[in-house]
Amino acid sequence: MLYPSMRSPTYNNVTTTIILLIFPTISKLVCSFQSSYVKLHNVIIPHSKNCVWSASNDLNCRHKEWSDADKALQQEAATALLPVFFPEHTDGLASMKPMNAEMALKRLLRKKYSQRQSDNPSNFTDQSRKSSIDKSRGRLAELILGTSVMRLRHFVVVAAVAAQDSCTVPLPYPLNYSEISPLFGEKRIIDDFISCSVESKMSICKLMVEEHAKYISSTESSQLEPIQALVGNDDDPTLLIAIEHSIPSFLASSLVSQYGYDTTKQICSLMNDPGPITIRKNAILFKGTDEELCTWLWEKDGVKASPMKNLLKSETMNICSYDLDKVKRYKGNVGVMGQSIRPPAGCICIHPPTDGRGRTKLSKSIWNMLGYQKGFFEVQDAGSQCIVQALDFVPSSISDGTSVLDYCAGNGGKTFAITSAIFDRKINYSESVECKNAIVAHIVSHDVVDERLRQIKGSLSRVGFDLDSFTDIAECNQDNLRCTLQTVTPADIKALSASDTLFEVVLVDVPCSSSGVLRRRPSQRWLMSEEDTLQSLPTLQLDIIQKAATFVRGGGTLVYATCSLLKEENEEVIKSFETSEVFRNGGFVPWPFSEDCIDLSEEDAFRDRHHEITLLPSEWNDGFFFARYTKEL
Repeated sequence: MLYPSMRSPTYNNVTTTIILLIFPTISKLVCSFQSSYVKLHNVIIPHSKNCVWSASNDLNCRHKEWSDADKALQQEAATALLPVFFPEHTDGLASMKPMNAEMALKRLLRKKYSQRQSDNPSNFTDQSRKSSIDKSRGRLAELILGTSVMRLRHFVVVAAVAAQDSCTVPLPYPLNYSEISPLFGEKRIIDDFISCSVESKMSICKLMVEEHAKYISSTESSQLEPIQALVGNDDDPTLLIAIEHSIPSFLASSLVSQYGYDTTKQICSLMNDPGPITIRKNAILFKGTDEELCTWLWEKDGVKASPMKNLLKSETMNICSYDLDKVKRYKGNVGVMGQSIRPPAGCICIHPPTDGRGRTKLSKSIWNMLGYQKGFFEVQDAGSQCIVQALDFVPSSISDGTSVLDYCAGNGGKTFAITSAIFDRKINYSESVECKNAIVAHIVSHDVVDERLRQIKGSLSRVGFDLDSFTDIAECNQDNLRCTLQTVTPADIKALSASDTLFEVVLVDVPCSSSGVLRRRPSQRWLMSEEDTLQSLPTLQLDIIQKAATFVRGGGTLVYATCSLLKEENEEVIKSFETSEVFRNGGFVPWPFSEDCIDLSEEDAFRDRHHEITLLPSEWNDGFFFARYTKEL
């Protein structure tokens, strides 16, 4: 089912525990990917007419720089990836259901370390031994998750080496045979991997893991020539981008057609670079300024942080700059923000220290920081915070009884950002006693996945709400402000619709391809299919916004948002919405963005459709799209 699967992942308690154990490595996995350019290692295999298995053995013998312990970890990683790359080998049984890399990693860690702990509990109490185990966990995460994400790039490198030895190689799932096989000549790539031996498939897994180990440890300059010679710059530049950055070729083709080659290269390079660690101050529980929260984080958690507004004023800040004149030739006169954003209040960037390998890494999980546990902040990208800013909560727009519907609430990130924005406003009440306990806002969070709603409820206490177990409604009373928050299921939302319940504000952050946030969800790229991304999802998104629009009260507002960069999910969906009966009969009109909400004063913002914005990814934010409307009274 597309709707649940396209949102950010949900984890059960066991999974969460495992992720927390290896979080410093997993959260910074993308740091392991070097610069935006591919690093090839020219390894020549001695000529032989043996199968790839023999080539793998020869190749392994040629690299003595890795310790025996690391070679053992590489072997374990390759074994774990076998059912990921070749789905029919799940637990040794025939099954065409692919396993994702995250699940493969968790299964390996459970098997490897739970058994060791039961055999020798002292291993997990001795500090030196615990440190060694933590490093092994991190290395396995680096090898398994990284090789999975970079599977296209690494497979092409491995297949090119194997082709020199006249070997045939099975094609890992879900790479495209028709696009890759012509690069290596006839019958060098085997699409029907079911008929291949386990040894051949295991060999490819080992070679790809080894290639990733070289890729992340290389300090040599980039070498694009071998891939360029293989693909050809002039013949198919989009395939070169796809291989270079290891993304599906249909995605590379779509981005090039919509943004141009140069802009797409910039976007794709960011997909494999580490994203910033951005947090949002929770104004319910932390009443100081952004600067005061940064000072508190340094004193209590030992973490350096800066308000985003200060960073965007810095002359030394490295912003990913786009040539928006080139983008305009492809996108037309639509709203595109390519360099900077106007950071919402409370948007703060954390600066983790750099480790010995030149990678940034927090000394402890952000979820274990005192500031997070006390509810002083939430982890949320600056671009995501801009979506809530687009709701334009200003004092005059918040009155007694204001109601907000977060129609696709997910895990509650934007729901809690809305509550924080409400409590961050100074609202003037009359002197009457009746108004002192007035309800400022009712927040309703809806999602189709029960686990996500449970996660929202699980976070209520930490962010400052009290949940009434009888009514199942949470409430926060503070400074004469009162806000209620309720989670609702699809059955509940149908009941609200039947009772003609309407809201002043409706946010529709629809499920999407996540093409604008792939550095946050790197494995998502291999869960995409062209049909789902370009056809099925847009159909679903149009259906969702039309249903959500029926909940907007006269005089109210509707905001549509995605974390996608593709026009099929963005401009084309809202244009279809604008020609629908729901739009025409509902009295909706575009609501232009103002400089108070989004920074439109910069030269790289060109306007035609003033109510929609594509926020391109940069060093400081991920990629998003949002459009907004008001409903006439």
